[in-house]
Amino acid sequence: MQGNEVRFKFWLEKDGEMLFGTGGAVLLEKIDALGSLSGASKELGMSYRRAWGRLKKLEQSIGEDLVTKVGGNKKGYRLTETGRRFVSSYREAEKKMDKAAQGILKSCFGWVR
Repeated sequence: MQGNEVRFKFWLEKDGEMLFGTGGAVLLEKIDALGSLSGASKELGMSYRRAWGRLKKLEQSIGEDLVTKVGGNKKGYRLTETGRRFVSSYREAEKKMDKAAQGILKSCFGWVR
């Protein structure tokens, strides 16, 4: 495995059900960047209903809002402070786990070409 990086997937589960993973992080990042759940769902190739459902399921699981509506007549969204912290914490954990996993895989499988 020398010279090749092995990848792994990291996600959060609650009560045996998928709670949050890279897809959820990307969805929240897109909502933040575009200011729109509709725009984020389109850019990610998912239905608005599916994106809304994922967002609401996550908010229900953690007990806090991750997005808030912006403006009076506009249908825009932005991340709440909790939403920003959640994405930031997930990305930080992801980086730390990747670094640790690479070291473990190298020590265990370094002999494989």
